[in-house]
Amino acid sequence: MSVAGDLSAALRSLLGKGEKVPAEVRRCAKRLAGSGIWVRFSRNDAVKSCQDAARRRERLGHKGIPLWDELKSFFGEYEDTQGERRTFLAHCRGDRELDLNRVRASLEFAGEIRRVVVGADPSSVQYGTINPFVASSGVTQLFDYELQSPVGVPGTVMTNIGDHRWAVEFDPAELVTTLPGARWADIIEPYTETLAETFWGVREPETIGILTGNPCDSGLELCAAINKSIRELLGGNSLGDVSMPKIVFVSSPEIGISMEMDQRETHLRGALIKAVDELCTAGAKIIAHPAHTTHYFANDIAVRAAKQGARFISMVDATVAHLRANRTKRIALLGTRYVTDFNLRWSVYKGVFKGIEVHTPSPAGWKKIRDLGYEVQQRGPTPVCFNWMRDLLRDEVPTGCKDVVLAMTEFSPVTQHLKSRGRQGKKLIDPIEIYGDAVAREYLGLPLVSRRRRKN
Repeated sequence: MSVAGDLSAALRSLLGKGEKVPAEVRRCAKRLAGSGIWVRFSRNDAVKSCQDAARRRERLGHKGIPLWDELKSFFGEYEDTQGERRTFLAHCRGDRELDLNRVRASLEFAGEIRRVVVGADPSSVQYGTINPFVASSGVTQLFDYELQSPVGVPGTVMTNIGDHRWAVEFDPAELVTTLPGARWADIIEPYTETLAETFWGVREPETIGILTGNPCDSGLELCAAINKSIRELLGGNSLGDVSMPKIVFVSSPEIGISMEMDQRETHLRGALIKAVDELCTAGAKIIAHPAHTTHYFANDIAVRAAKQGARFISMVDATVAHLRANRTKRIALLGTRYVTDFNLRWSVYKGVFKGIEVHTPSPAGWKKIRDLGYEVQQRGPTPVCFNWMRDLLRDEVPTGCKDVVLAMTEFSPVTQHLKSRGRQGKKLIDPIEIYGDAVAREYLGLPLVSRRRRKN
């Protein structure tokens, strides 16, 4: 709503039966009325601190906001060169600490800074209810420069509006331009990364770039896996859509020539480099490529991305880390000959399974895998694909080997619909799911800790 509208009606709409709007809330709202900025009022459980408030604020249908979206306010006083007492307010994001030396340097002729004993001036201020609207127009208000730029979505901050149970949401960049006595200042301590008590996600989100073939099925599956992992990792602190990353795609038809990579290697490398450039131009800082055959060019992709300030995450590395974390000792590796024939130079899995017994397909199995791949590309997961998949699990996986790594992205849409009987008691390990978790952890700044295997 716009504060040019009926603020009183907005406040009354939040009342329960028999309740009245607290006098201090009305007073703060009145000071907002002339600013012309967008605000939104809400109510929450009683709060006494920034940490407490962040857990209890109501915004976008969720209880709780990131700590950096809670406004931290300091009510201080000092004596000027004439010996007169002056008061001021200093504001920053809730996950930052004010540097009182910088605050002092930002004030004119300031002596020693002291925190005002709440209740002294103005008389109605209580602990936990300090905000930019409690002061008269003559009081200096310092807003840290960081508040000029939004962090994440929706880019607003929240604070109390004169009462522990009432809150207001607004854009601080809009407020400073209209609030009497307000100005920008450099007033926070140098940033040092710490482990927050409450994990809210990414303070400075980066764009994820997915380089996929055409059609972009594997890219869409990776996107879904990334979002699923982020929701699981954030748990109750997931804010829904606004916690999800910005993801850009390049779906390149040229990647389809990878089925004949031995004859088209140079062309294929050029197509991948071009696609990396497109993703980086679109702002991607984390690059993912959900493909096995063309992971042969992982180093080329990583180097090209790094030159443009982006990071490439390897699906092969994530898959191997997952197997080792789960102490897997024996696997069947199903994929095209380019991927699973360790005698060929194109195999990205050659030499990475030290300590793990690996079974690869027979020549007949490679042919069936190649045919299945083309069938999925051209017609989707047809019934013939399900039959071929059952044949592969029966004929190409040795008796007693339970773990099957699906090293071809075209397997994913087939196995997703494969019934338990068709799986023949095998644990089907899909690198796309593992990759999604790895990219999600990179996005959230978490270490790569592979999740436990799920039962099929």
